[in-house]
Amino acid sequence: MNAPEPSAALPPARRWPAGPADLAPGARRIVEASPFSIGIFYVDGRYHAVRNHCPHEGAELCRGKLTGTNLPNDTPGTYEWGRDNLIIRCPWHQWEFDLETGRHLASDRCRVRVFRVIEENGALFVEA
Repeated sequence: MNAPEPSAALPPARRWPAGPADLAPGARRIVEASPFSIGIFYVDGRYHAVRNHCPHEGAELCRGKLTGTNLPNDTPGTYEWGRDNLIIRCPWHQWEFDLETGRHLASDRCRVRVFRVIEENGALFVEA
């Protein structure tokens, strides 16, 4: 008996319309992707999408502030700011997540789901 092709075991990608590709730099849009919503952000010429749900207490994460963070370095007592507008801060309890990876800044064990954003013929789509 022949083994199934690897792609046959993968479920089909889910794709949701996310409006026109007209977000201004630093802007966001929240779209419904039943049964949840997704925040789409346009930062430094790239689109980022994360689930609009903070894993801590369920706040609408994507309504929080976009910010940056201190970068790691090897010199004690020195700080370098970076990742501007790539960190989303939860509006309820200030938990911070990286828009590119979904990783919580203080713990690798906590993440939010990130999605791929596709721009096609002037429209945006979010794909899982």
